[in-house]
Amino acid sequence: MSFIEMKHIEKSFDGTPVLKAVSLAMEKGEVVAMIGPSGSGKSTFLRCLGQLEIIDGGSICVDGTYLAKSEGTAKAVYADKATQQQLLLRMGMVFQQFNLFPHMTVLDNILIAPKMVKGMKEADILPTAERLLKKVGLWDKRDVYPSRLSGGQKQRVAIARALAMNPDIMLFDEPTSALDPELTGEVLRTIKQLAEEHMTMIIVTHEMAFAREVADRVIFMADGIIQEEGTADEVFGAPKSPRTKAFLDSML
Repeated sequence: MSFIEMKHIEKSFDGTPVLKAVSLAMEKGEVVAMIGPSGSGKSTFLRCLGQLEIIDGGSICVDGTYLAKSEGTAKAVYADKATQQQLLLRMGMVFQQFNLFPHMTVLDNILIAPKMVKGMKEADILPTAERLLKKVGLWDKRDVYPSRLSGGQKQRVAIARALAMNPDIMLFDEPTSALDPELTGEVLRTIKQLAEEHMTMIIVTHEMAFAREVADRVIFMADGIIQEEGTADEVFGAPKSPRTKAFLDSML
């Protein structure tokens, strides 16, 4: 069994299908980039894994533990709350919007989740917080409030905050789409560093050059289904689907 297995995921909003039996299997340490037009279901698929959306059908299994599964055509049944929480703690998620607490300093934004969720003492978290803020190049901003940071700096703090929970999996939902182009590079460099450290990651992105550079596998989604998947060289260099080719021609 793969580290992450999502099989035949079905999801509708107000009767409109958004995900139509979408499946993904990933190994530990693999980086998957999801590309495709807006409204294709990429972010919804990611949010289903991150427990921000409830699936209608299919199954989600992480490291041998089922989050949800459905038998045949039946509606998906979720695991008990303790199992859901256990799996959720193994994932870090970074959104388009940074969602930092504006009334807290950068350092306090990093410390809050391990303290509140894991019950850790501040003194025990501080070395990790320092290491992570240095990793994203923002230790010197530890006492600054988010309003004094650029968008790129805020997103790097958001990444450090997610990493502070020591996740096994990082989920990125278009992490640079709210940034000015000149600030995008600093965030992508941080994500690239995680890829080099073999963090298991799914990245929904419109940054084609970045996807080609960091992803072990690229998935092209459109109309709620996976139209094509393969290595970055296969998908970008020799796309088989006319739909993929048309999309890439419009983006590159």
